[in-house]
Amino acid sequence: MPMQYIRCVFKSRGVSQCGCCSFSHVLPLLEVRSRARIPEGARTVIFALFPYYTGLLPHRNLSRYAVPDDYHLIAGRVLEGCQDALEEAFPQERFVSFVDSSPIREVQGAYLAGLGWMGRNGQLINPRFGSYVFIGEIVTTLEIPCQPRPMGKCLDCGACRRACPTGALTEGSVEEALCRSAVTQKKGELTLWETEQIRAGGMVWGCDICNDVCPMNRRALPSDMRQFYQSMDSVVTEENLSRLRKRKAFGYRGRAVMERNLGILAASKTEREVYDG
Repeated sequence: MPMQYIRCVFKSRGVSQCGCCSFSHVLPLLEVRSRARIPEGARTVIFALFPYYTGLLPHRNLSRYAVPDDYHLIAGRVLEGCQDALEEAFPQERFVSFVDSSPIREVQGAYLAGLGWMGRNGQLINPRFGSYVFIGEIVTTLEIPCQPRPMGKCLDCGACRRACPTGALTEGSVEEALCRSAVTQKKGELTLWETEQIRAGGMVWGCDICNDVCPMNRRALPSDMRQFYQSMDSVVTEENLSRLRKRKAFGYRGRAVMERNLGILAASKTEREVYDG
């Protein structure tokens, strides 16, 4: 059976969580440039999860996902290896891999592939690794029999919505203008409110609050992929920024954004020291 072989291919490259759904079930595609890469006659989408939780790391100023090296590179290399193996096994078919910049609605697709629940914060929640997972996929012309296998839904306890300090979470989606993670990634000048959100959050990049309060993440297992442990940096400083931005997920945003955020947090620390003194 093709899916049995595909699982073996992914497992041999360290991916324990994969599944598939019909290409027709993820339509319509998102209006992004990468949709031009979708192979003509696509029949199936193979989804893979890349868990990134590597421990508590209580003193970090980076979101958990940015502590390891850039997941685009880690997941991209794995998917390319899987793609090569599948092309060799099924030479009459086409396989195209995507990481992040995908025209596929990844959370919905991975949910239909039976890889987890859809959280109220818009993220996929896997039974083993919680919501600390990246999603990648391979779109193929190979037709693989696979019925939708949704696992259900999250507990709907409202913990993520209650914990979000800005009220950015609605039913299954995030209002980016209010999201602290999005604010840390915004280019250019910030409003006073946005500046205060970075000060209050204490993060140079990202925000993990909605993930960390989720009860379904309390028993999330650490990543089973060695690549996420090879180069972990949980704190960015002015001294190490030049080095880290070359290989971390925040590097694409440019130096100016990170320098601005570091400046905001440094000023906040100085203000507290003056007040405490």
